[in-house]
Amino acid sequence: MVLGFGLSGCSALQIHTAEKDAAPVRVAVQDQPGSEPTAEPTKGGVPEGMTMETINLGAACPVEIGFALGGDWTAGSSSEQFHVYSRGTSVTESDMIIISCNEAYDDSAQAVVDGKKNYAFSEKDSQVQAERMGTITAGAFWSYQGMLGPTEILSINQRPTAMYGTQLGYKVNGRLVNISIEMRALETNTKATEEFKQMLPTLEVEGERVPTPQFK
Repeated sequence: MVLGFGLSGCSALQIHTAEKDAAPVRVAVQDQPGSEPTAEPTKGGVPEGMTMETINLGAACPVEIGFALGGDWTAGSSSEQFHVYSRGTSVTESDMIIISCNEAYDDSAQAVVDGKKNYAFSEKDSQVQAERMGTITAGAFWSYQGMLGPTEILSINQRPTAMYGTQLGYKVNGRLVNISIEMRALETNTKATEEFKQMLPTLEVEGERVPTPQFK
């Protein structure tokens, strides 16, 4: 279903809604020609108290990822294609950031993103709160803000969990890969969720900023 709205003094806005059986309603706002862009940090605009963290995802996935990170995060066990950061004293309820890269076998970068989007937030007690899809120079992206219900496998300690992130289908050296960035914290941890809203818009892939939605 597509709803069209005319806004005085502004361009037209289209809102797409999709509803599945036993699943939450998703609302996605897509840019239309002439629409107002989402406010994003300028190049090099790093939030106060953070520095840019740069990761190279290795020989099998030679892509450089950069994003703003506070000094209270700890890098955990990782490999070239899998990086984990955590924060907090509880082993079971720490804030988490996970960056990974895997070879993709889809037909296109957009198909990679579509597949990830279709399987995310799939439990009935989960929902996508804001999202944005589009393309960058070498691929396609889906950036999102959502809430994982307790039954989601990615939820923290089976409790409602806020998750911010980006899924990318990306071409590198003639190969298609899936790059995933996930930032998770308990729903009650408002300090972390406010930081995620600052961190995700600083995400860069090979020096190119990845657009984000208008967060709730």
